[in-house]
Amino acid sequence: MAPLDGYHVLDLSLLLPGPLATQILRDLGARITKIEPPPPGDYMALWPPMVGDVAATYHAVNRGKEILSLDLKTEAGRNHFLELAATADIVVEGFRPGVIDKLGVSYAALSRRNPRIIVCSISGYGQTGPYAQRAGHDLNYQSLAGVLSVSGGADAPPNPQLQVADTAAGSYAAAMLILAAALERERTGVGRHIDVSMSEQLLPLMTTQYAAADADEKDPQRDGELLSGGAPCYRIYRTKDGQHITIGALEPKFWLNVVARLGLDDLAGAAFHGGPDGPQIARRLSETFAARTRSEWEAIFAGVDACFEPVLCFGEVRAHAHWQARGSFLSLPTPDGRQLRVPKMPASLAGFDTEENQAQ
Repeated sequence: MAPLDGYHVLDLSLLLPGPLATQILRDLGARITKIEPPPPGDYMALWPPMVGDVAATYHAVNRGKEILSLDLKTEAGRNHFLELAATADIVVEGFRPGVIDKLGVSYAALSRRNPRIIVCSISGYGQTGPYAQRAGHDLNYQSLAGVLSVSGGADAPPNPQLQVADTAAGSYAAAMLILAAALERERTGVGRHIDVSMSEQLLPLMTTQYAAADADEKDPQRDGELLSGGAPCYRIYRTKDGQHITIGALEPKFWLNVVARLGLDDLAGAAFHGGPDGPQIARRLSETFAARTRSEWEAIFAGVDACFEPVLCFGEVRAHAHWQARGSFLSLPTPDGRQLRVPKMPASLAGFDTEENQAQ
């Protein structure tokens, strides 16, 4: 029996943050009714590449959900939703603050009918504050929270591929807080309105960085800090074939294993965390790693306790023996008869009794 068996979630959200959050809840056993506006519905479904008539990305985060088309701007659509909410456990929405109030489906309106209802609102900047109505996307949220100021090389921050605000600060934070509210409701019998600001929820992800910055009384630099290239023992190195490997030897025992394997025993006592000699040490390692291919280095470091890993592309990750052994990926049937290989949701990865695990 999955942990959320018997729970009913109404998902009013579109795109990624809300649907991924409810997909996490779906994997925990909840029944998800995804309520979309009249066609075109959730426009994430229209973004290539496609699997059949829907986008692969849409299919990956909306599997196993009931899809219901409702126009909440009409009285009939609103009344239908209110009927569903009267017996539901959770509502997830991703509109701009105030929209659910205008539609007549605010937390206040829903809780009058169902005091146990939990409403989770996911927005860019939160339900209150001067930026509440401001438009934004993941890149903007990372910018405002300071993430991009410590990302990338010395010249400029990157356009990050990972939508960390949408996912870690949006979807995962929402799922965690919904579960906390469900536990709270067991004691109080009353639901609550949860305000998830994706930009704000990025801040606790950088707790250690903010603590260090305040203690040093200076902002961290994008390049050259302990974990951003300043330490020869914690860096990305290029190999002869243009591939890359990573070294994360922050502890002395790992550093000693690295330099011993490289035949650089004279660096055993070096200031491997950086300092004035850091650039010279890093150059020595760069020259050494550039002399062999990535696969050669993988063979050389096989079995060595040194915090060494190659930088893998997605295809290599899916085929990797470790993830294969753990069953970390799911083959998801697509509408056009193919198989879409996607990562399992957190509950399945952690070993809970879920549909994804039962399907393996």
